This record gives sequence, structure tokens and C-alpha cells, in this order.
Amino acid sequence: MEPIIAARNLKKIYRMGNAKIHALDGVDINIMPGEICAIVGTSGSGKSTLLSLLAGLEHPTSGKIFIKKKPTYKMNEKELVDFRLQHIGFVFQSFNLMPTMSAAENVALPLMFRGVSRQKRLKAAKKLLVEMGLKQQLNNLPNQLSGGQQQRVSIARAIIAQPEIIFADEPTGNLDSVTATQIMDIMCDAAKKRGATLLFVTHDPEKAEYADQIIHIIDGKVAKREVRSEQIDAKTIIEAELGTQGEN
Repeated sequence: MEPIIAARNLKKIYRMGNAKIHALDGVDINIMPGEICAIVGTSGSGKSTLLSLLAGLEHPTSGKIFIKKKPTYKMNEKELVDFRLQHIGFVFQSFNLMPTMSAAENVALPLMFRGVSRQKRLKAAKKLLVEMGLKQQLNNLPNQLSGGQQQRVSIARAIIAQPEIIFADEPTGNLDSVTATQIMDIMCDAAKKRGATLLFVTHDPEKAEYADQIIHIIDGKVAKREVRSEQIDAKTIIEAELGTQGEN
């Protein structure tokens, strides 16, 4: 099985005046189709930068990124937008819901960008929200929802277009511990049910236990990798570390 996400010698350098900050310094990773992967690290470790680069929200200073065998690091902004629209869903720590739209309208947004009619996309959004336990909140605005409810809406929005990949940046960071556990269960179950690859960033080792593969980032480098799923071939992981797989 080929990786659905691969990074080779990934580096990201930010400049602050005359100083250079190495947010990422030579990261190699492989993530397999259908895998749940956690990127773990403290604040400032580079974990969110890694997610942003893999998702195409930022460009690397150097190195290569392949998603579905496509060299996304070579894509321009329009190509990246189109690629994300077709293949990727996002879950954010701060929910990022449109404040003037109802829960159902927020969830339906990705389908609107794909040209689905209003009637069809709202029908699909409402069905998904009912599955998420939000039958009574379909028409509520975000400020009428609890944090946990807002994150359920965010997850529904991320998966409604059936993306192959879901990126989640600290998806439980703004939630209490009980709600955070519920959200992790919902998010991981939704990914597994749809056969999607889920990559999430967390500073919480307990949340990382949901993952098949755990990548520990310290000072912009992969410090440790834990493989917890039989679907991930050990040879694939070794090749990723050595950067020996074929690259275009």
C-alpha cells in the first residue's frame, strides 16, 4: 500500500528581523490510507506548522510533500484550493463557523462550493447533523451552541463532501475534558466509517492514544514515532525516515 500523505526532508524557516526560526527541520513522514495519525508536541514544537504545510495552507521553505501521489508542494494557490476542495476536510480548534449562518448552512458550505443545489445540500447537512445528535439545533446560529455542539458542526462540515483526508488542528483544545473525549470519539468514528485518513494535532498524550500512528515533534524534528496499527508496514516507516521512496 502506498502512502496517501508523504513528506520528505521538510523544512520551514521563518524570519524575524535578522533572526531565523527553524519551525521544521528535516521532517520525513508517511501516512497510510485510512490511518488515524496524531502529531504530538508542546507549544512551539512545530506540530501545527507541519499540519499547515501538509494541508497546503503554507509553503515549505524546502522539502517535498506528496498527497495522493500529487506533488502539492509544487502547486500554486489556485491549484491548492481546488485540490483541498476535492480531497480534504478541516476541523479547527476555534471551530471557524460562519456566525450569521445556521448550523445546517455551515455544514452545507463545502457542497455549495461544489455547485450542489441549496435544497440538496441543506438536506444532506441536516441528515448529518441529526446523526451527530444535533436534531434540535439545525437552525441555531453558532453563538446559540455550546463549544461541543459547535465542534460537532465543524466535524460535520469537514466530512459532508466525503473527503479522503481530514486535517484537525487541536480539535479539542477549547473544550472541557468530558466534551473533548466525546468529540474525539465522534471524529475518529466518522473517519473510520467513511474510510478517511485522519491527521490531527494535539498537545495531549491521552488524545494521541486514539491514533494508529503517533508522531512526536520536538524542536521541529521527529523525535519519536509509535506505530500502533497492523495496516502500517514497518518497511514503509523505515523508508520514510531514510527518504528512499521514489519521488517525482
